[in-house]
Order: sequence, then C-alpha cells, then structure tokens
Amino acid sequence: MRKTKFLQICLIFCVCLNVFAQTKDVKSLVSAEIFDELQKNGFVKKIHAGQDSDYALLPLCEYKEICLQNKIAKSEENFPFIYESLFLIPKAEILEKSNSAKQTFNIEDVSTVFRSFSKMQGMKYFSTTRKKEKILYENAYTIANETSSEKISDKNTGNADGQVLFCYQEDASFGVCRYKVEYKQNQDTLFALFSNIDTLGIGPFKAIFPGKMKINTIVIDCGDSILLYLGTDADSKKLPGIKGQLEDSFSSRMDAIYKWFLTQF
Repeated sequence: MRKTKFLQICLIFCVCLNVFAQTKDVKSLVSAEIFDELQKNGFVKKIHAGQDSDYALLPLCEYKEICLQNKIAKSEENFPFIYESLFLIPKAEILEKSNSAKQTFNIEDVSTVFRSFSKMQGMKYFSTTRKKEKILYENAYTIANETSSEKISDKNTGNADGQVLFCYQEDASFGVCRYKVEYKQNQDTLFALFSNIDTLGIGPFKAIFPGKMKINTIVIDCGDSILLYLGTDADSKKLPGIKGQLEDSFSSRMDAIYKWFLTQF
C-alpha cells in the first residue's frame, strides 16, 4: 500500500516537473512580453517596413544566427519588407486538426512534413482582394535541381540536417517560382531556409528578383507544444500599391502555411 502511494506521488511529481520544464523552456526562447502574448493569443505577428529591418520575433535557438546572417540586403531604391509570425500550438490541437490516431509526434515528424512539398499542392489561403478562399498552389512538388521543372518524389526521410532540396510552386499571385531550401535539424528543432530562384511577379510587374526573398521557418518541440516561427524577408521593386500588396500576400501565405501545418500529422 505504501509502495503504491509512493509511486503515485512520484508520478504526480514527474508530471508537474514536466509541465514546469515545458513552460520554463518556452519562456527561455522568447522575451517576457512575447511569451505573455503567446499565452494570451497563441500567436504574435509583426510587419516591418521601411528602415525597420530587425527581426523581432526570432526565438532563441541554435539556428537564430543563421537567420541573421542570411538577412536580405536592402537597396535604397527598392521597397524593403519583413513579415514575422510566431505561434505556440498545443500538440493535442495539431493532432485533432490532423484527425490523427497518434498520441504525440516529434521533430522527426515535423521534418518529414516540411520536406513534403507535394502535399502543399492545393493549399488554400484567404484572398483579401477577392474576399474569399482560393487555392494558393495549383502545383507544388520537389524538383532535382534549381534549373529543373520536372516532378520527382519528395525526399522526406531520415534526418534533414545539412540537406538541400529544391521545390517548384505555381503560386496564385506570384506565378511559377522555384525555391532552394536548406535544412538544419537537431534533437528538438528544425530550421528551413527558402530562397527564391525565380523572379516573383505581382500582376504584370516583376517585383522580387532571384535571391531577394527568403522565408525562415523554425519549429521547436517544447514538450506538449510546438513553437513555430515563420518569417519572410524581401527587397521588392517600388511599384504602385506595393506596400499593401506585399502585406496582404505575405500575411495570407504565412497564415496558409500555418493552417496547412496543423493538418499534416
């Protein structure tokens, strides 16, 4: 009887310790202000325009410095733009939205998701100009190299650390674009850096030239929750209405990726 009670106390202690460790873990990755907002709303978003070029929401992790080293150099005659979003998502919510039979998942599963480009095909987003949901990527898949447009199987098995992949996307607004994607992975974090290979158009205009847009993706396993960072950094040509177009396009796309991510497990 005493032994059983002792084991129960130990189990309760371990559970409490795990919850405390998780909360402390998330707190150690972001500022107190950002942590409070994550606890309250589940997300934080920030748009930088003009000379405000500092990343504000990057979580503290092994790959933060890589993001900072790869910031897009801004030209005075262009329009600089940065969009950041940070989400704290319970794993239980992700599994529920995925209709998954799994009890949990880990960073290896996350790594598989973010290398499954073919599953991005048909991803939907809310078009702020047309005020309705539309398909974001008519086609999306892995390609062999930066000059190819031919579909190959997704290379999404094993550890992603050091892997370099290429993907092809037919974007509803930007048209056809290929990306180089560089990965880093450790025991609890996945980092993916997307760099545009092709010029991105807005309507009939060429707006963002090759290598002038990067998307930083960081996913950190925090025990019972996932911390997801999505950041777009671009240097666009100055065009009429470009500020509003970029804000609408990138905010809608980052939200679409977030919602897509929730359903992939």
